[in-house]
Amino acid sequence: MAVYLALQKSICEVNGKQDKTVAIQKCGNPPYEISLRFAGCILRCGACFASGYSWPDRFLKSKRVKKNIALDRLIDDYERIPRIRRPYNWMRILGGEPLQNKEYIDYLFAFLKNIAMRDTAIFRNGIIIQTNGIFIGSKGSDLIKDHLLELYDINPQIKISIEVSIKGTNPEEFALLTQSSPDLFKSNIQAYYNLKKIGTPNLRPTVIAGFGISESLLLSKGLSGKSLMTILFSDDTPTFHPSIWSDEFRNLYNDFTTQWGSTNPLFQKMPMYGIKDEFNYMWVKYSLKQAKQVFGDRFYDSQFSQKRKIVIEQRVNELLDYFFLVSNQEYYSELIK
Repeated sequence: MAVYLALQKSICEVNGKQDKTVAIQKCGNPPYEISLRFAGCILRCGACFASGYSWPDRFLKSKRVKKNIALDRLIDDYERIPRIRRPYNWMRILGGEPLQNKEYIDYLFAFLKNIAMRDTAIFRNGIIIQTNGIFIGSKGSDLIKDHLLELYDINPQIKISIEVSIKGTNPEEFALLTQSSPDLFKSNIQAYYNLKKIGTPNLRPTVIAGFGISESLLLSKGLSGKSLMTILFSDDTPTFHPSIWSDEFRNLYNDFTTQWGSTNPLFQKMPMYGIKDEFNYMWVKYSLKQAKQVFGDRFYDSQFSQKRKIVIEQRVNELLDYFFLVSNQEYYSELIK
């Protein structure tokens, strides 16, 4: 099977093109992050900013998607990253879906084992892998464990946080957000438990609620003076509201906050990626337009009557008792400690 990457432009190049496999991307504080983007995903999340190189019916049409790139190309791009006095924040692996099958996993860890023999202090020895968890939750995690143990033998300083993006709190909500089969919800939830069982000293498994309410609301912890965007599960109930949680999600929430919250107050709630609402980014405009097309009347951006708005805002505020969002700098730094 083929492995597909999404080429990217490095922010350190004034007139750069999308021709890098490994690049410096703007995330966190300067000097930002080192990133590698995989292409292709089995889900079709309505608010996905990367739908052009991730949705199953789109990614092969993208000009930035390339298949079966030799690992030497990735290593070369990594070696070309400018070595500066201050280390980069972390290395982030994202998609698309970087852990979608055995071929992708073998390819990714072959790259990571190679750079593990080099200077990994340039990204503070911290790697964040973002995944929908479907493959890990359905096929198990023995393959991941073997790779992590080999990586630890090569370089025990490296810490890897595998972050499972939870796409809803019940099967119907999962299907709504992802435009995919509700049967996949179980694997999405199970992925975190499978990762916990691995138990290698270099792994930090975590979860995050994906495509929740406006990022500005999560960051400000309230509605005052902030725009409101959310996806409605039914009637005036926003997605991820506790009234619609399934037993599976509630158990996951309690498991995560009990384990992580006992050692770090930041995680006494579950982290959430809200709907991006910084309109100065072109990709934000694109993803919001797409979300409105996919979700129709279920996409709420203050366009409803004042009476409905009051009810929705009350229910959105109730979410703030259960979820949080902080700056990437603070959040990711905690994950790779």
